[in-house]
Amino acid sequence: MSHVLKKPSLELRQLNFYKNGDRMMGGATVKDFTLPALTDQFLQSSDYKSRSEAVATFNTANRWRKRGINVVPIRYAAHWNIPTRIFHCLVAIFHGGIEMGQGINTKIAQVVASELGVDMKYIAIQPTQAIMTANGGITGGSVTSELVSLAAIDACRQLRTLIDVVRQIDPTKTWPQLIEDCFKKEVDLSARSGINAKTPDHVAYNFYAAMCTEIELDILTGEFIINRLDILYDCGESMSPLIDVGQVEGAVVMGLGYYTSEEQIYDPKTGENLSYGTWKYKPPMAKDIPVDFRVTLLQNAPNPSGVLRSKLVGEPPLCGAASVVFALRNAIAANLNETGKGADWFTLVAPMTVERIQQYNRIEISQLR
Repeated sequence: MSHVLKKPSLELRQLNFYKNGDRMMGGATVKDFTLPALTDQFLQSSDYKSRSEAVATFNTANRWRKRGINVVPIRYAAHWNIPTRIFHCLVAIFHGGIEMGQGINTKIAQVVASELGVDMKYIAIQPTQAIMTANGGITGGSVTSELVSLAAIDACRQLRTLIDVVRQIDPTKTWPQLIEDCFKKEVDLSARSGINAKTPDHVAYNFYAAMCTEIELDILTGEFIINRLDILYDCGESMSPLIDVGQVEGAVVMGLGYYTSEEQIYDPKTGENLSYGTWKYKPPMAKDIPVDFRVTLLQNAPNPSGVLRSKLVGEPPLCGAASVVFALRNAIAANLNETGKGADWFTLVAPMTVERIQQYNRIEISQLR
């Protein structure tokens, strides 16, 4: 549509944004739709207009190197349909989630410390055990940290109800002294909470973001660098900003690999994986990270439907990394327009490997003379 109508793709996306009250494909009703305002704020903070003009000027002045820039607004639905269990004994925490680098243990420790009013040094996350956290669900969908934290809050409130009875006798006592008094009075200092969060319309809330990627492409070889990447991420009121920023950065880089270099090739006859190991399978490395990488969490945006007013983080930024594909398309289109081949629409196939990019540019010997 953008190609035929000669309109920027971002403009068409903005015209087709949901509005509050609309029905989504899954049947859920759109509410608290903040993507238009977030996108407008992002276009200002990323200096998109002047950078787009600079890209056009660069492309006019350079024959064999072209730049592309693209903005992708993102909506990602949070589905609370994963059962989670937590067992809380003293300040030793057993939960049903799996720590795989997403910071779930750090978030839960922070939540429990906040709810109980104790220092983080008193919190110990125990290994996941099916005996202690029976009937736990999968760790996935970017919602496990949130749901386990919700269960932890419930368990802590159960404990506080018991502990506060003893605390009233002498409110000046420290946490170790208070727990010792509870022990002497035979207070059961354990609590269990199970969360099986399901919402009537299957969507608990929506997450929003916008990502802008600017690349510079070598037309002859197909190699490119990402000069700058900006993302404005709606994380509600982040439970752990450092964890969430790290999650955004990791998801973006993972997405860059998914969309540009990580191609899986199989033997058409036997199905054998021919892209085994890093000799043939290319995940992003240090030199693939954007030269200028800017992650911003949206401020003053509490989520009334989330745990502690937060929103999920993990998978959504990966989706926004598709902006690198469209930025590459714009750079390729600039080259094709210059050689008189830009009138025809060309279909892209991801991942956008160096080989594919070079072929899309349709270089001919006559152009090199």
